[in-house]
Amino acid sequence: MTDETQTLLLEIHCEEIPARFLKPLSQDFADAFTLFAKEQRLGKPAIEAIYSPRKMAWRIKGLLKAQADQRETQVGPPKRMCVDELGAPAIQGQKFAEKWGVNFSDITFEQPPGKKEPCAVIEILKKGRPAAAILSEGLPRLISGLHVPKAMRWGASNYEFVRPIRSILCIFGDKTVPFSVDSVDSGNSTWGHRLYHRSHPDPLVVDSPEKYEAVLKEGGVVASFDVRRRMIAEHIEAKARETDGRPVSDDDLLDTLALIVEWPSVLRGAFPAEFMDLPKEVLVTSLKEHQKAFCVEKQDGAKLLPYFLTIANRPDDPEGLVVAGNEWVLKARLYDARFFFAEDRRNSLSSLAPKLESLTFHRELGSYAEKTKRISTIAQALAKRLDLDAAQAKMAAELCKTDLATLMVGEFPELQGVMGSYYLSFEGAADVVCVAVREHYQPLSAEAPPPASRLGAVLAIADKLDTLAGCFAIGLMPTGSKDPLALRRAGMGIVRILWEWGLNISIDALINLGLEVVAPKTGVPTEDTRQAMTAFFKDRVAYQLELSNIPAPVKHSTLAAGWLELNDLKARCAALSLFAEDQRFASLAQSAKRIGNILKDENPDEKFNASLLAQSEEKELVKHLQIIEAASDHGALLTALAELARPLEAFFNAVMVKCEKPELRNARLSLLHRLRRAFMKIADFGLWQSQAV
Repeated sequence: MTDETQTLLLEIHCEEIPARFLKPLSQDFADAFTLFAKEQRLGKPAIEAIYSPRKMAWRIKGLLKAQADQRETQVGPPKRMCVDELGAPAIQGQKFAEKWGVNFSDITFEQPPGKKEPCAVIEILKKGRPAAAILSEGLPRLISGLHVPKAMRWGASNYEFVRPIRSILCIFGDKTVPFSVDSVDSGNSTWGHRLYHRSHPDPLVVDSPEKYEAVLKEGGVVASFDVRRRMIAEHIEAKARETDGRPVSDDDLLDTLALIVEWPSVLRGAFPAEFMDLPKEVLVTSLKEHQKAFCVEKQDGAKLLPYFLTIANRPDDPEGLVVAGNEWVLKARLYDARFFFAEDRRNSLSSLAPKLESLTFHRELGSYAEKTKRISTIAQALAKRLDLDAAQAKMAAELCKTDLATLMVGEFPELQGVMGSYYLSFEGAADVVCVAVREHYQPLSAEAPPPASRLGAVLAIADKLDTLAGCFAIGLMPTGSKDPLALRRAGMGIVRILWEWGLNISIDALINLGLEVVAPKTGVPTEDTRQAMTAFFKDRVAYQLELSNIPAPVKHSTLAAGWLELNDLKARCAALSLFAEDQRFASLAQSAKRIGNILKDENPDEKFNASLLAQSEEKELVKHLQIIEAASDHGALLTALAELARPLEAFFNAVMVKCEKPELRNARLSLLHRLRRAFMKIADFGLWQSQAV
């Protein structure tokens, strides 16, 4: 902070804002204000977003108190029109001076760029406006410009916002910035927790942006999302320890709780032990979805305990009413879950398969029953290629979607795969099949783990490949930020599984298999479809290299040398990364680029007559070529390539490749062609150079 800058604090106090809107709206305003500050020449402020259930606030530091003064050059009429023959001011010149409020003597005559003759020119000093005045005009527009999902209007107002605005706090330094939004005037006060104002009817006055959190804390509101989240996490851990247990970890639930309370306190409740015979995932999901509550498990994570941890938006629960209410509602929910569980088990999972005929996967791609058949075909083909039990792959594939027809998954869609695995286990299916059904939706995100079993990995690939091939075949490809069917996630999932499991199957083989299986439903795929899928997967593979922290020069050069075989790509990246700092590769990269330029538009033979190569430098290069081509693995090849840097540089310094003798010229070109082919077994070293600079 300097004498030229101040801090702005803006708070919009509303009725309860849906949790999922708080962070996006806060970020949208911060982005819009950053652009506004740049346009208004108010500096490059640092913006801190602060939000809670009824408030969105921004503390904006480093904002200039006033715009910087600007000098503007104004060009007027030609000189011949501004002065007469005697050099006295003419009417045109006088009017130009009057227009800009200066004396005629302040005008200079010069020939500006683009003009054919000298013209009248004056420099105007444009004083910068105070930031407070600019903010008064601009903030209402920025607030109104927020993209609000499911906007509301209330009362007789036509103003739309995420929820009714009750007050606006806006101070710049210690002064209020006056403006109005939907008849709500800004001021220097706000409101705390509703319980606080039962005994304190007056609003809370904030006389400095730096005191915002402290003032709200006195009013029973923890302003910062991060602080609330940390409080909840610490209190949940402490409450769980009272039962000799620990909370079942769930970062998403922790985020949600921090977004729906102003002053969090953690309460512990219990549910009847009779519900402990339900699967762990059912209890955890039921408590999360219906009560926003954490389950408690033993310290070793082996078993749940009959307790739950919930949140209250108040400092205490003196009469136990909050806990009692949660226990009453939760008990009813668990009775429902137990009923669903019992009803589902009355029939075998396979008996529910016909119901998939009435569940539509996609209008053009058919029902889930049709999708299941395609998954089965793909899974069996992959199992045969990877020496897995094709019968187990067939069974897992044919039953992996059947739990979509169960009551439990109808109530909790999050349990897809999980419930199918449980029901198959109860029916005596092989463990490997049960695990594969459970895992076939994995990985659920870019950070989530892939399937832990080999059959699970195959089934997950089959499911995702069917979705991708079908959607690409009917023209449903992700564009820009739009990807309603999560195709990018599916593609990334396939790449991660192949990468981490080291499955010996190429990307192009998968593409061909997928398009072949969906062809009866979508028609014969075009070459454009195949190319689009190939380009799509290449982007996913490039991102996988980033996730694996592959250095940029290694990433770009190895991708250019081939990427469809992920096992080979992974091995090349690992081997080349060991040489990433070897200075010999800088020289080798330069020579590789030179070879590429020389061979451009040439068509050299694979074989050459070594006896024609008489100079010592080219004879030395032939010896190195023999060593390189005999290398048995990537490490040995890279070692040989590193040793090649010096003789290759000497070759170019001493030898004229495109000489006048045709046979000698062809022999030298063929030698370089063989060398480049050896390079490309590892990487395109010409790209290594350009990326490393």
